[in-house]
Amino acid sequence: MTPFRGFLLSTAMLVCALCAQVGVCAAADADTRTQVVAGARVEAVADRVAHDLVTGPDRSVAAAYQVADQRLPAGDVRIEAAGAPFVSLSYVGVPIAIRIDGKLSRTVVAGYRVTTYVRTAVAAHDLAPGAVLAPDDVTLARLASNGRPAVGIDVLVGRRLNVATAAGAALYVEQTIPNAVVKAGQAAILVIHDGIVALVADVIARTGGAIGDTVTVVNPQTQKAIAAIVTAPNRVELTLPGGER
Repeated sequence: MTPFRGFLLSTAMLVCALCAQVGVCAAADADTRTQVVAGARVEAVADRVAHDLVTGPDRSVAAAYQVADQRLPAGDVRIEAAGAPFVSLSYVGVPIAIRIDGKLSRTVVAGYRVTTYVRTAVAAHDLAPGAVLAPDDVTLARLASNGRPAVGIDVLVGRRLNVATAAGAALYVEQTIPNAVVKAGQAAILVIHDGIVALVADVIARTGGAIGDTVTVVNPQTQKAIAAIVTAPNRVELTLPGGER
C-alpha cells in the first residue's frame, strides 16, 4: 500500500467515526427534547371525573376505548381535567389537559360508556310457546336497560306466551296474547255482588276475554245482557253500585 493510499483510508475511517459520533449525539439530543406521557396517566385522571358524574346503584360507567400514549415536548408534566365534560344518558366524554412546564401542550378526550339498569320481568325458567304465564313463571331481575320501560309481573300473569323464552330473558307484553278464559258461546258463571250478598247465575258468554277483561254475558232465562269482568276461567263478576265489598 502506498503512503498516499494509506492516508486516504485513514481519512475515510476518521470521517466515518465522526459521522457516527454526530449521529449518536443527534439522536440523544432528540430524545431529551421529547417525552412519552402514558395514556394510563390520562385515564387515571379522567376515571375520577367520569365516576363522579355517573352515580347511583342503577348506573355504571366503563371506558369506551384506551387512551393512546402521547409523545410531547420534554418538561414538567401536569395532567388535569379541562373544561366541561360531555354527558348523555349513554356516553360521557372527559376532556383532559396535558401541560408541559405550565403551558397547555395537548387536550385529550377520554370516552366512557354509561349503562343504566332496570328491574324488569324475566322468565323464571325456560318457557315454551303457548304457556299461560303463572306467578311462578315470571320474576324480576336487574338487567341493562335497552331504552324500553320496565315490565311488571302483574301485567304478564294469565297471558299466553307466543315465543319460546329462555330462563332469565326479558319478557314483554307483545310477546304474549290475552288468554281467553271466557269464550263466546260457552257457558259461564256470573257472580253479582251487592254489599255482603252474592248472587250466582248461569249465563252464556256473548263475547270472550281474558282475566281482567270486560265481556258481555246473557241470562238465557231473561235474555238480559250484562257486562261483567272476567275473574277466572268461565267466571265473571259484577259489583253493583254501592255494593263494594
